[in-house]
Amino acid sequence: MNLRMPGSAPFHMKVAFQAFPGVELLKKPQILTGDGVYEETWLSPRQWRREVTLGSYHAVEVQSDRVRKMQASSDYEPSRVLMLLEGLLNPIPRNYVSPDLIDIHQGWNMKRGTAGKLEYMRISSTYVPGERGHTFITTYLFLANGLLVQSNESGFMTGWQDDIVFAGKVVPKHFAVQGAGQNLLTAEVKVEAAGTADPAVFELPGEQAEPGMTLRPLHFFEAKRIADLGSGFTYLGYAPSANSFRGVLDRHGVLREVEVTTAEDLEELRKVLDGFRHEPYHPAEIDGSPCEFAMKFLY
Repeated sequence: MNLRMPGSAPFHMKVAFQAFPGVELLKKPQILTGDGVYEETWLSPRQWRREVTLGSYHAVEVQSDRVRKMQASSDYEPSRVLMLLEGLLNPIPRNYVSPDLIDIHQGWNMKRGTAGKLEYMRISSTYVPGERGHTFITTYLFLANGLLVQSNESGFMTGWQDDIVFAGKVVPKHFAVQGAGQNLLTAEVKVEAAGTADPAVFELPGEQAEPGMTLRPLHFFEAKRIADLGSGFTYLGYAPSANSFRGVLDRHGVLREVEVTTAEDLEELRKVLDGFRHEPYHPAEIDGSPCEFAMKFLY
């Protein structure tokens, strides 16, 4: 399913997506929503261009040989943009197939099942990291022919549908992210051969981008200083709970676009979220550069 492996066929991708609001428990919602467009031209791992527009936000990131550059209307990437790119770029995060990237022991279980006449394989991981006492649960569903159709992490479910084959790789034409019982993102994907691309599209003025200035969603095994985010964080990671929520920590240590994943008591959780939103944190870092980081929290 990975279109971007070395030696893969050059492609042009266009994605029309719609971003929906979440459960924020605020009078004035903060999550950027509406119709958006993502375009990517990929020739090789060292030559590509990504461009995304959602409402007032617009960004372009290019890689030309060894130099990566980025321009954006804001130094903060909206939550739904990160959610879109996670579904496009990281259907299965690298640490799940390269255990040396994370120091938490994971035990995976496989179970066959059927939905009507459709056979599938459920692969899930349930583990408790260290002495924290909370359970991580991650689930992937594959069809009998090996196609990934669904993932579920802490109540955020992504589903991929209507697969086509492009240059020997499987590309879902549609995917959606759901949370708190409602759609958060839907996307329609079109992919075609890149053809002859103008070299100028892979160039941007200005200096090389800092490591933390990127559209690519970052994960725990890449970002540093996550443990220094502040005493207000009861728990960081992927965990089902009576009360859990998702937030995006920006490059200045401000928690943005906080939304509820699950809630046993909405009024109690509203008070907790107010405290989380206004507490200052140290930003996450990658290679010493402040970076944006999306995460889920347990309360």
